[in-house]
Amino acid sequence: MVDLPALFVVTIFANGMSGALLIYAWFTNRHTPALALWAIGYFLVTTGETLMVARGTIGDFWSIDIADALVIAAYGIVWMGARSFNNRKTPILYMLVGPATWLVVCQVEALHSSMSARVVVVSLVLFCYTLLTGFEFWRGDRKLSSCWPLIVVIGINAVVFLTRILWPGWVLEMFAGPRLTPSILAFLSFQLLFHTFCAAFLLAFLVKERRERDYKRASLVDPLTGVWNRRAFLDYASRQLSRAASDKLPVALIAFDLDQFKSINDNYGHLAGDRLLRSFCEVASEALRSGDLFGRIGGEEFACLLADVSSMDAAAVAERLRSRFANTEINCGSSRLHATVSAGIALAGQPPPDLEALMSTADRALYRAKELGRNRVELSKAIVVARNPRDVSVL
Repeated sequence: MVDLPALFVVTIFANGMSGALLIYAWFTNRHTPALALWAIGYFLVTTGETLMVARGTIGDFWSIDIADALVIAAYGIVWMGARSFNNRKTPILYMLVGPATWLVVCQVEALHSSMSARVVVVSLVLFCYTLLTGFEFWRGDRKLSSCWPLIVVIGINAVVFLTRILWPGWVLEMFAGPRLTPSILAFLSFQLLFHTFCAAFLLAFLVKERRERDYKRASLVDPLTGVWNRRAFLDYASRQLSRAASDKLPVALIAFDLDQFKSINDNYGHLAGDRLLRSFCEVASEALRSGDLFGRIGGEEFACLLADVSSMDAAAVAERLRSRFANTEINCGSSRLHATVSAGIALAGQPPPDLEALMSTADRALYRAKELGRNRVELSKAIVVARNPRDVSVL
């Protein structure tokens, strides 16, 4: 049998090691202060539990009042870390409410002298902080695969605190009873170590997962305009063509090219050209539908893939974007510019062709729009289909 002090020593060691690992994770990922906050929380728990184990050799003020205040503060800091992870700031006073409430309760002799009352008060405060922490992760980015397991671990801990509030007797039996039953000891050992290791691992992995996702996303987004870059557009467009083939949906691709872009760059400078590109993407984000795929193919060239549209619908989308951009005033320091865009539309038949054939047809329609005077939309009369995986034809 393992006695309670030995169990606390193991738990203290686990919390200390988890805090050290989180600190190491923070040193390798300085732009995520949540890791440092979570590490501080684990270190405070370690300190508080160390004072609890020393009960009898040190005074009650340190082993009860301060020890529980440190544990409560630790849970408050973990909650702050969760909010920081979601880019939400938390005033330090919010975190201090819990420890301050506990220290005020300690001044009431009737409550301080009752172990049952102390268990209920501490458990209630920890339960509130635990719920707040779980809520932060729930309303955060739940697309991260580590988020849901972390919410479950936090939820289990909240349930344990709830049982201590509703039935504090089982906690009293552990601390004041004549002996520990094996079942209670096994449950306590499993719950403490399970929460300590799982929560620390999932917190660190959550940060790692989000960082990898952000890096991946950054590699697919054009840094100047914020829209998909060529690599991302070609990848996602190929997937949409495959889905359209399965669902037998009509598809259209619109190729855009800003008119006289080189001349604007030469006359007004590259800063004006950059603002022109960003302005066009802002107009496109407002003019296009939510499911339309839009990206920068290169330079001043853009493309948009539309699924489940007719030729008239595709022409209406391109014309709406062309018209809005032509009427947009672009601020370039002391100059006010008005620019235009030309567009070419290619329609895909059934079965849809590969993306390269569709883009080639849209480019030919775009070149025709340029030749006819720019600032216009041209619809290709050809319908591009794929007769088999290696045979693409234009009808």
